[in-house]
Amino acid sequence: MSQPHSPSDGARGNDGDAPAHTHAPGEVSSSAEVAGLIGQVAHDLRSALNGVQSWAYVLDHTLDTPPASARRALAGIRTGMQQQVALIEHMEEAVALLADESAPQWQRTDLDAALRAAIEAVRPFAQTRGVDLPDPPGAAPASASASAPVAIDADPRRLPPLLRHLLIHCVRHARTGDAVEAALHAGADHVTLRITESRLSSETRRHERIAVLSDFFLRRPLPEGGAARARQGTALMLVRRLVETHGARIEAEGAGGGPDTGSVCIAVCFPVQAPRA
Repeated sequence: MSQPHSPSDGARGNDGDAPAHTHAPGEVSSSAEVAGLIGQVAHDLRSALNGVQSWAYVLDHTLDTPPASARRALAGIRTGMQQQVALIEHMEEAVALLADESAPQWQRTDLDAALRAAIEAVRPFAQTRGVDLPDPPGAAPASASASAPVAIDADPRRLPPLLRHLLIHCVRHARTGDAVEAALHAGADHVTLRITESRLSSETRRHERIAVLSDFFLRRPLPEGGAARARQGTALMLVRRLVETHGARIEAEGAGGGPDTGSVCIAVCFPVQAPRA
């Protein structure tokens, strides 16, 4: 079974640029309590999954020639356990990221290299879902070389999970056979990352999806008496918070021309220089 994420192993988000809070001896912050609870819940969930895995192993090695239906059932149990472990790890990482109250530690970062590393990390997941995740072209228009750096100020704890979870969201939203394409566009004072989120067959559906994402990204309140909005998933919730704490901007936009080729893209605009207090 995969090992749980430790708060020291990955990037963690915050609620702003204020310095980390200090607590008197014996005092525990609410975020620490939540993180501790999630850690205990994750441990308990893994224990239950270990039991299921053990029984699946017994069945697999007890039946000499199991019928095809039993083989399919065992394969489904294994797949379900793997998915549950991934969800547990995602939950732990998300809590650690959102509970971190420390200020960003800005470092000059090659965004192109960071994006390519995130793509490599997510590509096995994309392959299991039958989604193509190609390498991005070089940043345009600042560079024609795919290896040229696109330098921005970034928090090394928060940028990798931001990129990784954004890709995960887009892969989950894609259909089998789709390609999730990412590209960087460099400007004088910002670099924009655009990723294909979905391909929709009609202009109306594209506009509806863009409107839903725009409301989510801008945290627009629901109209009085309006129906509850559809959930956007934990990956995108985490991305939204990391973008906000990173000093960047996230929005949805359309791309493509005809009704059969139009796409919805998620764009993250990173400032070249970090926002200063």
